[in-house]
Amino acid sequence: EPGGCFEQASSTNYPNIMILSYLSSSNAADPALVAKTQGVLDKGYKLLTGYETKQKGYEWFGSAPAHEALTAYGLMEFADMSKVHDVDAQMVARTADWLMSRRDGKGGFLRSSGAADSFGRAAEDTTNAYIMWALAEGKRTKGLDSELAAQRKLGGATADPYLLALASNTALLAAPTAADSGAMVKRLANMQGKDGSFAGAKQSITMSGGESLHIETTAFAVLALIKASPNNE
Repeated sequence: EPGGCFEQASSTNYPNIMILSYLSSSNAADPALVAKTQGVLDKGYKLLTGYETKQKGYEWFGSAPAHEALTAYGLMEFADMSKVHDVDAQMVARTADWLMSRRDGKGGFLRSSGAADSFGRAAEDTTNAYIMWALAEGKRTKGLDSELAAQRKLGGATADPYLLALASNTALLAAPTAADSGAMVKRLANMQGKDGSFAGAKQSITMSGGESLHIETTAFAVLALIKASPNNE
């Protein structure tokens, strides 16, 4: 059952999205279980959309100003939710528009000073890379030429696997056959350890550390490698 602020509600709502997606892919799924999951997901959707601020964009409790990184997370969550649940397309569009209105004119994004715990305190390069990945996943990269160029530059220079994974995911979504997209993925693959993981990241968007940062970095890297594989498998 979802409850709490946007971040807390998402911690149950997002898994419910994945569960429903899995159940919907199988004819053997219990109809009663699917219906129950749909009902819980509907509660989560209504709770989350209640945190949209008056100026648009999302904040933990809906208070202005909205938060860029949290809004980017929400954009991806709503995009995934739309595959298994009715989502207001106009709300998603204005959420993406608000994010794009936060461009700083230098290839990145302005950042609200607010934060909840550690989420919201990530450095500029981490925040920019995460927002661009979210917009790319939402197919919202039109007109973001300077921002995409900044991510290509980051992907060609950074030695941080977390940043490189984010930049690679964005590049593969925006320009999957471009030479620099392929070059990023090769650099990323070369960072993989013998155990299959990607170690050495400085921080994540939520400022996770230790094993959590290790897992998150590896997950983002695997997503990029999947996108780059010939059969997307």
